[in-house]
Amino acid sequence: MIYFNTHKFYIGNLLAILMLSGCASLKQPRQDSQLEVTALSAFDGTYMNSFSTNDDAEFSSLWNQLTLAEKLDTLDFQKATIALQAIGNNKIRATWLERGIEKKSILLKGKLKNGYFVSHHKRKVVPIPLIYGTIKNNQFQLWLDRDDQLHVDRLQNRWGWAFLFLAGKDETRNYQYKKVKE
Repeated sequence: MIYFNTHKFYIGNLLAILMLSGCASLKQPRQDSQLEVTALSAFDGTYMNSFSTNDDAEFSSLWNQLTLAEKLDTLDFQKATIALQAIGNNKIRATWLERGIEKKSILLKGKLKNGYFVSHHKRKVVPIPLIYGTIKNNQFQLWLDRDDQLHVDRLQNRWGWAFLFLAGKDETRNYQYKKVKE
């Protein structure tokens, strides 16, 4: 008689899934125009929220890149500016401003790595071993160029399985936001 411990089997599969979910990550290559950032306070300032004036600009707004939310926040995004302020060594407060009035605020957690502020991963895992599962991984990193413009590199990694069939999609995009002259 063969003894099969299902509890260990499920835990083993779950651990394998969690390890595989961390495979995609943002790289920190040195950009020619990149400013050397040694402190989070270098990101302090107010930036335009809109990346472009296209009809779908709300998808690429600075606020929606920073929140890593699945639902878009379109609270008059074209008139908004986003203020960033370093808090300690591993947090930045992002504040949604309209005509200088605070509407919302979030805390971005991450770390400074090679001149980039790299956010913590935002993962969502739905595992049903051998039957169905999905893994979503979202992350961003901020960097400044020599013209004091903010760049956001955004990683979206998704994959899943149904029975033994695997599928996945990795997407990395870069957005640039102008700093508001103060």
